[in-house]
Amino acid sequence: MRVRVLTAIVFVAAAFACIASLAAARSRDAWTPLRRPLHLPELKTGARCPVSRSDPRMQSSGIKFPGSPGLGRGPVYAGLGPAGSSLLWATRAGAQGGPWFGAMVFWYIPPSYQGPALIRGSRLDGPQLVRFGPGRVPSPELHIDVGETTSWQGQPPGSRGRPSTVRVKEPGCYAFQIDGTSFSRIVVFVTDLAR
Repeated sequence: MRVRVLTAIVFVAAAFACIASLAAARSRDAWTPLRRPLHLPELKTGARCPVSRSDPRMQSSGIKFPGSPGLGRGPVYAGLGPAGSSLLWATRAGAQGGPWFGAMVFWYIPPSYQGPALIRGSRLDGPQLVRFGPGRVPSPELHIDVGETTSWQGQPPGSRGRPSTVRVKEPGCYAFQIDGTSFSRIVVFVTDLAR
């Protein structure tokens, strides 16, 4: 009798572990179709950083969102702040932890795109990666799920937005790769240290 009870307990525990593993795999798999190979531009030593410009459609539309202007061709735009195509890093470590500098970026998605977005990045003039979020080991990816948004004053109906912390270890020329269901876009920007 004891052996049967013990066997049943082991079986139930194994079933729960299997279900949890399948749920975690299914969660990861939702982003797999968007994980296209990175196709970031190459930057030769000493070359000027080919920073992205704000989309003229965004400028002419008069849309305002935190971190304007929106860089790139869309439909997911990076709002790096008033400096336009550069991020100013205030401090290393601090509340975020580790050897990473941090700055805020606001991601704007107009109503014309309702799908998910996967954002990754790397330095173009060095080996460092772009990371996202808090902690001593920030995430290598930023996920913006279907319907995920924050609200802001002047938000166009049906649009979405999400603030995020972007983390790098060194100043330089960097690029985001933004992948959606039907597009893959590159946004190039410069990072600098606050003086």
